[in-house]
Amino acid sequence: MTEQLTVEFRRSGVTGTWDGSHDNILELAESLDLVLAYSCRSGICTTCQCRKIEGDIEYSDDGVYQPDAPDEILICCSVPKTALVLDI
Repeated sequence: MTEQLTVEFRRSGVTGTWDGSHDNILELAESLDLVLAYSCRSGICTTCQCRKIEGDIEYSDDGVYQPDAPDEILICCSVPKTALVLDI
């Protein structure tokens, strides 16, 4: 069983629990009725890029584009490794 992790979408005032049942953070956000910007869902367009305030993530595919800034992530192709706070 996957460890349950808290994912806070700070600006939205919404907190969810990551339990591994979603493919990525974007899908978790959608399950919480958050409407966020995205396009390709594969890490190419960078529309879903956001600032990570706290926590660690990993990308589902090593070949995906990764933002240069260490505090920027693509939520369409990443999953939390620890509790996470996002500037969304």
